[in-house]
Amino acid sequence: MKFGVREICDVVFKAKADTKIGDKWFKKGQPVLYIDSAKTSTMEGAATTVYATGGKGNTRLVAWEGEKTLTFTVEDALLSPMGFAILSGAGLFQGNYANNQVHVHRTSQAYSSKDEIDLTDALNEDEKICPTAPIFAVQAEEDGSIEGTMLEGLRVDEKTGKKLTGTIPASKSYFVDYYVVKNSTVVDELQIDAENFGGYYYVEASTLFRRQNDGFDMPAELTFPNVKIQSNFTFSMASTGDPSTFSFVMDAFPGYTYFEPRRKVLCAIQIINDPHAAGSTMLPVFPHNDEESIPEADTDSVSPFKAVDLKMEIKIGEEGDGKTAADLLEDVPVITDLGNVTATMKKVTEWTTFSSDSSEQSGFYFPVTVDVPNAKKMKMEKSTTSHGDYNSPAKIVDYDPIIVARVASQDGKQIINDIKVTFYDSDSTQDDTHKIAESELHFDNVTFKDAKN
Repeated sequence: MKFGVREICDVVFKAKADTKIGDKWFKKGQPVLYIDSAKTSTMEGAATTVYATGGKGNTRLVAWEGEKTLTFTVEDALLSPMGFAILSGAGLFQGNYANNQVHVHRTSQAYSSKDEIDLTDALNEDEKICPTAPIFAVQAEEDGSIEGTMLEGLRVDEKTGKKLTGTIPASKSYFVDYYVVKNSTVVDELQIDAENFGGYYYVEASTLFRRQNDGFDMPAELTFPNVKIQSNFTFSMASTGDPSTFSFVMDAFPGYTYFEPRRKVLCAIQIINDPHAAGSTMLPVFPHNDEESIPEADTDSVSPFKAVDLKMEIKIGEEGDGKTAADLLEDVPVITDLGNVTATMKKVTEWTTFSSDSSEQSGFYFPVTVDVPNAKKMKMEKSTTSHGDYNSPAKIVDYDPIIVARVASQDGKQIINDIKVTFYDSDSTQDDTHKIAESELHFDNVTFKDAKN
């Protein structure tokens, strides 16, 4: 088989270990960055050769090769804040409610009226000039250049926050340098310092190789188990010529694929061709067996909810009339990865510690365990219709590995059809900045035993 290559690679960067970029945590094996807008992708190998020389003419007699290197370069046409953080090693701040406002620099040119410079047209509706930050207004020439005459004693109009007041001559052009206050949730801030550099990643690239004899495009997968991104970068900003591109230059190091922890490779290339094609004695680095255990797959997209053991004690409050799961359930429930519940629930009466509201102290209750590492808070929402809208008020509680929901009243009338739980790694739950997981339970296949008794 012969093939030609004239296609770009789509590239996925995955965390080599639990990694924090900005205020987001990425688990080992989790995709961190996906590039599907690359212009070029190049794999380049090199080695050093030394020779023994001698004899007449001191000719080369034998060669030794070593110091093999492999470099994978991806030139991307577009760049995201996360991509730049990975490329440069920069710190990434993405707004949160611990720092709910930040300063953003602005410059404007405006004409003055008597004792006033109005910057309303230069500001968005929700923006105001920060009165505590530096404010400079310098008189400008007709061509926009500044002459150096600066206004003193400027104040921000307290009513609008968009005007400067003071002793200001009328009908003059001013260059104004100032800061506005923005909600930090709409600001991504990249911080380049001298201490942080590009990191190590597990990289997988997908492309197409075209077979010569029939023109068939064969999928090809390139895997680099251990690459270090070079921290050199060029960030060009120009108004002419081609748009700036962003090069990810990666040095490949020997590493293990997820599927073969006994053999290190710099790179493995899979060409998906005829499955009956003749093979070689080389063993694959992506073997499969039915009993394999891959750590990176342990926490992928499955529900964090798990069925309880019937012997488990369900105790609400420090001093309460605790129940066991067997008091609430007829048998061990089934919870699918999509959160669909199959269970038979028992009627419970006078469970006084479940709620201070006497109307909620009897009914049918469903306990479930949950495991979300690093979670601190949970936002719980419910729907009274099957797979309906979560339109009831959300309840914010501390993270608890055992959740109990009152699914039906004591007469068997179902009051909860679905539950959605959002988990946060911070006390702040006002936006998705600190959200680390979200999952649902659906009670479409549940039975209420002795509901009419």
